[in-house]
Amino acid sequence: MLNAMFDPEALVADCRAALSESQPMLAVKEVLERCMDRPDEIAAALHADPGVAVLHRSADLTVASVVVPPGKPPSLPHDHRMWAIVGVYGGQEDNRFFRRTEGGLEESGGRSLRVSETLAMGDDTIHAIQNPLDHSALAAIHVYGGDLLAMARSMWTVPGHEEQPYDETKVLGARIRQ
Repeated sequence: MLNAMFDPEALVADCRAALSESQPMLAVKEVLERCMDRPDEIAAALHADPGVAVLHRSADLTVASVVVPPGKPPSLPHDHRMWAIVGVYGGQEDNRFFRRTEGGLEESGGRSLRVSETLAMGDDTIHAIQNPLDHSALAAIHVYGGDLLAMARSMWTVPGHEEQPYDETKVLGARIRQ
C-alpha cells in the first residue's frame, strides 16, 4: 500500500492481488506484514468495536477485524479449514495449538503475537485464541484463503474436547458482523 494512511479497501485490494501469486498465503502474509508496521493508523481507521467485523468476503478471501476485550475467556478450540494470516495491531493475541488424536485433541504448542507481529496458519490448524492482557483489547486483522463464513467447520468443547459443528456464539461469545 502506497498511500499515507491505512485504508481497509487498499488492504483488501492488495490481498486480492496477492492471491494470484504462486504462493498466495505467503504473498498475503507479506501484505499484512507491511500493514502491521503502522498499528496506530490501523486502529484509527478501523475504530474497532469488540467482536469480529468482516471487512471483505468473497469465495476466495475473507478479511476481518477481530477485537477481544480484556478479561474475556479464551475461545474454544476451532479450525478454519483454509489458510489464515493474523496481524496484531493492538494488545496481544495468545494462540494455543492443537492436533487431532484418536481420543479428540491434544495441545501442541502455542505462540503469542504482540503489536506488529504476524502469524501464518495452514488449512489444518486447530487453535484457540485469548487476550491475556487485563488492561487493553486485542486488536488484529485476520485474513483467510476462502469464504470463512460459508465453510463448514468444527469447534471442540472445553473440557473434554468433543468435536462439534462450529457455532460462533460459543467460540467467540458473539455473532460475526458482516
